[in-house]
Amino acid sequence: MENKKFNFVLVQYNKSNVELSHGINALALDDFLCDGIEEFSLEEARVDEILGERAYSGGDVPESLINEVEAATINQDVFTYKYFFYLNNFEENASGFIYFLKANYPELPVLIAQKNFEDWNAEWKKFYTPIIVSPRLEIIPEWLKESRQDSSAQKIYIYPGMGFGTGTHETTYLCLCLFDEIFDQLNSGEMCLDFGCGSGILGITALRTKKMPSLFCDIDRSALDNCMQNLVLNFNGENLEGSSLVIRNRFELGKQYNLVFANILEHVLIGERATILSSLKANGFLIVSGLLNHQVETIVEAYKPLKKVSVISKNDWSAILFKAES
Repeated sequence: MENKKFNFVLVQYNKSNVELSHGINALALDDFLCDGIEEFSLEEARVDEILGERAYSGGDVPESLINEVEAATINQDVFTYKYFFYLNNFEENASGFIYFLKANYPELPVLIAQKNFEDWNAEWKKFYTPIIVSPRLEIIPEWLKESRQDSSAQKIYIYPGMGFGTGTHETTYLCLCLFDEIFDQLNSGEMCLDFGCGSGILGITALRTKKMPSLFCDIDRSALDNCMQNLVLNFNGENLEGSSLVIRNRFELGKQYNLVFANILEHVLIGERATILSSLKANGFLIVSGLLNHQVETIVEAYKPLKKVSVISKNDWSAILFKAES
């Protein structure tokens, strides 16, 4: 890393305006050169109590206030995104992002802070713990590899890149639960597509537990870098013939898969509908997520050629299991 410090911006959304985050996240990355986005959720009353009149006003933010916000009780009443800035003109980029938010979304509580890079690892690892998906499947952060040695479950190790899934977010967790639901219906050697792979956790799970060669596809090159890091973490030295990584604009149509994961946003699921449907084999399974509960019926309708097998939810988020009929 070039810089000795990094900035981050906390933005608070609630249930009525969380969909604003989709556009703001895209603008943060594209227009303000944000270097990563992380989501965590805080109890609304507690966050309001903590922030109150102390929301960002241009002065220094006490370390104690940052820690208060991040340690608040977690649930889904409030959605808080952390936007990281650490490369090139990172202070200017963060300030520009703040100005944009204040000018266009004055109703959103915002906080900005700067930390030293020696705090980076602690900052990044703070919210990650082992995820127990089922008695046979667990997701373990890389720095906790020695934990849960007494468990007989298959363990997937993950190093989270900024903004990419680790199983801690509901949408990733729900995808893993649906995978576990169809575990016995999947066969070794069948093909898996992780479309919008992020960290690669979903495809890696299929590859590790069911020996399904997997194609990892994402629009973000840094996601593919993180995915490769996690492939090495889980399979270092193993032959992964049949598996590959591809940037979205080089994804080739024509190949079909027995299992497709698409943990992406609703509008992307709509926009990529034809590509996703054409990538699914007859009798294959499609697991989609990234959906707020009220968006489920829209996606069920859009993917009507497929049979809806089940819908599962956690807090405000849902995932759908589809099957392509022969």
